[in-house]
Amino acid sequence: MASYYYLVATLPMLRYDGSAPFGCDAFLELCKGKVSDSDYDTLFQALHNQVSNHPFLKKWQVFDKMVKQEMNDQRSRKLSLSSPKYRNDGPKEYRITEAVRLAVGNDNPLEAEMELMLLSWKFLDELAALHTFDIEGLLSYAIKLQLLERKGLFTREDGNAEFKRLFSNLQSEIEKN
Repeated sequence: MASYYYLVATLPMLRYDGSAPFGCDAFLELCKGKVSDSDYDTLFQALHNQVSNHPFLKKWQVFDKMVKQEMNDQRSRKLSLSSPKYRNDGPKEYRITEAVRLAVGNDNPLEAEMELMLLSWKFLDELAALHTFDIEGLLSYAIKLQLLERKGLFTREDGNAEFKRLFSNLQSEIEKN
């Protein structure tokens, strides 16, 4: 098992309430040549949501899938959709079910999304506990960086612009009819 003391020591600390210090592509470029080829491939798979045989990524992907399935299930129930294709018959965890319930019940979609991102962040913290200088620590860092990049897209200006665009399209549709 390789240790990446120097690489990890040079990375800026990530905080959930902070912003991404650089993008995922820059992170991959930084890792190139400093990690083994197989570890680089695993980091690439993590950042491109590809299926992986790495135990850390498998656990992360199972967790992420459980969150998505629970979201699908609870949103469909909220919309009174009864088709079995929306039902979550897979494995469940109380913390996921509860976090999704709170998110689905939240009237503010941004706050709901932030609650789910925090759930993912905390899961990554648990998964990477005691794995600071190895590939698991780097995988956790990479996925957290991806979360922060996504979070950085949620700006008031972009949100207002998208709302105006959608509202304008809606007005055009109404005027046509």
